[in-house]
Amino acid sequence: MYNNFKLKKIVEFINQNKGSTFSGTGLIVYENLPSLPVEPLINNTLIESNITEANGIAEKLLLINQRDCIYHDGFHLLNKNIDLTHLSYYFSTPINKILKPKLERGSRYRTAFYGSILDDVLCTVIIGDSYDPIFL
Repeated sequence: MYNNFKLKKIVEFINQNKGSTFSGTGLIVYENLPSLPVEPLINNTLIESNITEANGIAEKLLLINQRDCIYHDGFHLLNKNIDLTHLSYYFSTPINKILKPKLERGSRYRTAFYGSILDDVLCTVIIGDSYDPIFL
């Protein structure tokens, strides 16, 4: 099981401190990275080694998830210890024919919804620029 308290602390910090240039973000908490349908969107992930401290993770995510930052796009990956391991990944989730997300939500929500169903995904989170965080 993953550290739910640490994840909530990170998400709450981001949500409380996001400003007018915050682009929104998606997070994937994973168990087994090689099995995930992800690939990097950038050449440099900006992480020399895992960021393990909650405030450090939140600050890094706030810094890069600004509209004018080239690293804001995609999903950011956290391992089961809620350590930030990778930034800016494309997450290509299969569509489930039985479980359906809400239709009023956008692409990031739909990707997080379908991604949360995958075996090696423990949780997905989206934080919008104009709505509260959604844990899936």
